[in-house]
Amino acid sequence: MINESSYWKKELYSSFLTIAKFRQLKVTKEQSFVNVEKALMIGAFIIRKLDDAEKIPPNFLERKVTLDFSRSKGTIVDHMNWHKLDNHYDFDKIVKIEKDWRFIINQFIHSFTFFFSYDSANKIDGFLINSDKTKKEALFFLPLENLLTFFLTVSEGTITSASSYRQTIKDKNGIIKPGEMKLKNATYSYSSRFDIEKEITETLKGNIYKRGSDEI
Repeated sequence: MINESSYWKKELYSSFLTIAKFRQLKVTKEQSFVNVEKALMIGAFIIRKLDDAEKIPPNFLERKVTLDFSRSKGTIVDHMNWHKLDNHYDFDKIVKIEKDWRFIINQFIHSFTFFFSYDSANKIDGFLINSDKTKKEALFFLPLENLLTFFLTVSEGTITSASSYRQTIKDKNGIIKPGEMKLKNATYSYSSRFDIEKEITETLKGNIYKRGSDEI
């Protein structure tokens, strides 16, 4: 259970910062890649825990984004050959597929295949990912812009109003009884100065978003 979410959101912002800074590095070291891997996994885990603890609106992880989808060729993918992407996935027939953020963050938490993708300027522009459960089906490409947007959307907001309801359950005799309280909906608010589209655009250019002293 998470009691005070602001500390977790601060850590999520740190993950955002690590990934955003990596895009601007002139020289990358092995430790730099490790730092990004950790930031992605820790950030994904934080978001899932915030959702479990009802510290973000209940529909946040239902938001969908479009990913590139490369189908499996039916080969065996294991720890010895996972890096041979062309052997396992069909990059000649890349299609678009919509997935929600609950699915996406689980690809990072349970990641199996994981590669960095770069644009024509040799800057990171996304990630090639799948999990231990989806490795036999496909490889997904998640744009960096989408990842940074979601991390920042979660880290910089706070619930300012909410309503909950009590679930009802049936026991083995069919008698209806009160169950757990669940968050029904919530308003997630941001600083009046916070413009997510602008901040992400500037971050990708190198003007990385920085929290003010009065931020969460």
